[in-house]
Amino acid sequence: MPWCPKCKNEYVEGIKVCADCGTELVDSLDITETEDIITDENLTDDEKAAIEEFLADENPEDAEVKKAVWSRAYQNSAQKAEDNKSSAYTLLFLGVIGLAVCILIFSDVIPVYQNSVTTKYLVCGVMSALFILFIVFGFVSMKSFKVLTLKAKSEDSLLKEITKWCEENLTIENIDAGLFDNEEIPEEQKYFARTDKMKKIIQDKFMNLEEAFLDNFIDDYYQNLF
Repeated sequence: MPWCPKCKNEYVEGIKVCADCGTELVDSLDITETEDIITDENLTDDEKAAIEEFLADENPEDAEVKKAVWSRAYQNSAQKAEDNKSSAYTLLFLGVIGLAVCILIFSDVIPVYQNSVTTKYLVCGVMSALFILFIVFGFVSMKSFKVLTLKAKSEDSLLKEITKWCEENLTIENIDAGLFDNEEIPEEQKYFARTDKMKKIIQDKFMNLEEAFLDNFIDDYYQNLF
């Protein structure tokens, strides 16, 4: 599959130029261009761990390419909800356990600072504040998880509705109708013209769709259709 060496986006066979930057596509990405993908600050620790585990037994060149794709992949509400759920449980667990340990140390149940009262107050105070923040952030993540779960249900229902409508109305024939008078048009131009028309048709039917959601849907539907 062709790749854009600048944007690190993958395209379907036949596309020659990147739709975002206009750069000519290449057959594979240079490993040195993707070495820092796994350290991308936009990735969570869970995402980085999952990528490392998935790539553990892969060919190094293939691994670096996959990193470029994974770091830029569209993430739906269900995936975001699971990330927030995992973060919430982790933060709440660490916060409660840490706070309990601080209380035990402060109460001399765990005799760590028997001869240093000042140090005990200072350390327990600072650490307790830190673990309380963990608990607060855990509740915030849990709240986000619940909101995203509801959004994911709505998103899934919308996706099914759009897919059903497209299966009934978006065929190869009516997408290509009026687009190509010249059969010698390069494949990448056909791709851009088709996806642009599909996007406009869907937006006319389903208003106020998120850009990333719609782009991801069109890309998947295009590859299944063509």
